[in-house]
Amino acid sequence: MTNREQVDLIYDAVKKINQAYEYWCAKNGVTLYEMQLYYIIKESGKESMTQKNLSEKLDAPKTSVNSIIKKQIEKGFVKMETNPLDRREKMLSLTQKGKDWAEKLVLPLFEFEENAVSSLKERNLQIAAKCQNEFADSLLAQIKQMTDGDL
Repeated sequence: MTNREQVDLIYDAVKKINQAYEYWCAKNGVTLYEMQLYYIIKESGKESMTQKNLSEKLDAPKTSVNSIIKKQIEKGFVKMETNPLDRREKMLSLTQKGKDWAEKLVLPLFEFEENAVSSLKERNLQIAAKCQNEFADSLLAQIKQMTDGDL
């Protein structure tokens, strides 16, 4: 198998995972980023998080995150307040309506993920995760080296 074919295997696997999430989002009438907003907040177990922290976790452009947040505020799912400890930061939290929606949207997804993981042999899962991380680290190192680390 050529290196190109091996790269394609990795990308095809990642694409299949993304398609599963996109399917869930489509069935629930949300975009992937909208679902990830609720996913990140529910997974954190915290009542609130900064807008900056959410942007970093979503790994999305700040303007995209801002528009997602505005849309969720308009729906009454999210509220935004100034951080009392740092007035430059905005704190995001779910309203009760948002918490109810997040549970309906994300908790079944957590269960699907856990069921999928439990169907795999632990050793195979560890190997797959290790390989994917090694590939990502190597790819980033190569790109940084070729661009003189300007990333």
